[in-house]
Amino acid sequence: MTVSIIILCLCLFLSFFFSGTETALTASSDPLMHELEKKGNHRAYLVKKIKRNPDRFLGMILFGNNVVNITATAITTSLCVLLFGAKWGVVVSTFGVSFVVLIFCEIMPKTFAIRNPNTIALFVSPIVSVLTFILSPIVVFMNTVVQGAMKALGLLHQEKLRDSAKTELRGVIDMQKSDSIKSERLMLKSVLDLSDVHVNDVMIHRGKMVSLDVNQPVRQLIAKALNSPYTRIPLWKGKKDNIVGVLHVKSLFRALQNHMQDLDSFDVLTVATKPWFILETTSLLAQLQAFRKRHEHFALVIDEYGVLQGVISLEDVLEEIVGDIIDETDYPSEESFKTTPQPDGSIIVDGASSIRDLNRHFGWDLPDDNFSTVAGLLLYETERIPKKDAVYSFYGFTFKILEKKGNRVTSILITPPMEAEEN
Repeated sequence: MTVSIIILCLCLFLSFFFSGTETALTASSDPLMHELEKKGNHRAYLVKKIKRNPDRFLGMILFGNNVVNITATAITTSLCVLLFGAKWGVVVSTFGVSFVVLIFCEIMPKTFAIRNPNTIALFVSPIVSVLTFILSPIVVFMNTVVQGAMKALGLLHQEKLRDSAKTELRGVIDMQKSDSIKSERLMLKSVLDLSDVHVNDVMIHRGKMVSLDVNQPVRQLIAKALNSPYTRIPLWKGKKDNIVGVLHVKSLFRALQNHMQDLDSFDVLTVATKPWFILETTSLLAQLQAFRKRHEHFALVIDEYGVLQGVISLEDVLEEIVGDIIDETDYPSEESFKTTPQPDGSIIVDGASSIRDLNRHFGWDLPDDNFSTVAGLLLYETERIPKKDAVYSFYGFTFKILEKKGNRVTSILITPPMEAEEN
């Protein structure tokens, strides 16, 4: 009986070990193990090696767990029959083993492991590696039988997810809810979105871009260029769509040193660079790479018909990652969006406010696939030009039109979902 009790305790301990190990290795962080491996942690290397072959690892765990649980059940049954007789011994054994295994060999080790997955995974990795090697013939045989059965039943297929690595990375970022890393989390998400955002979503529209007529008097043109807050200014001739060059203020300064006495004969086009035109459907990731490759910071955006749509700079792309960059030359009115919070939790925004900026600033999840501004969202969803004081509800948000100028919506009151439900 003493030997049987010792073997029983050993089986329960091994069951505890196998259950906790399965949970810890499954829940351990792959990125953390990768970083630890780079720093020379051999246990992290073993964890990654084990997880690269999950079929073999799980097969070993399940085989070992079932063997020790069955052994524990058999020993307990024999002991209970000796102590309580054949009739009550089986009953006591069944309920006793079930309770002990469930509490101390399943729930307890799995709960402990899920709370400390990385520490436990690193601790047990050498033991698991040795056991996997020893039991590999049995595990390989079992996996072969399982795969054959699954293939016969049509269940053997690999999950196919488009951009699964990016989706998984995005999920990891979203799960980090700590306020201390809020800005880093937003920037990382913005980096992943670069390939999904197009140039026309962030460009300065032609209606707001600053450009100069190359045919105006030279002194007047130079004065406007020097008073502009921008260092790169498109030059047009005849009509505003006909861009003939891009003037860099620094190049203008250099050239003026030699023409201070005779400004009227100075030709601005001699110091202007050739305009670079890009399609509005270019992704921000591709445009960022193009900026780096061409060593340029400024491009003109056109549509498929070659019509000028606006301009984009390297700063516009970077602002999609880090947020607004307001320097000493920016006008206050050039902020990407203006918001006025209200006491009831609603917010007044400009109709031209970028949905992406609002989502990033307030943590909202408004769609921006078919439109880039709040006014564009209303036009798309209502399929009409909204009237003043009209109220609409989309995606859980409530939108009230406060002001209009002609057909343009200039001011909107947005009530987020929680406040909208309370009201």
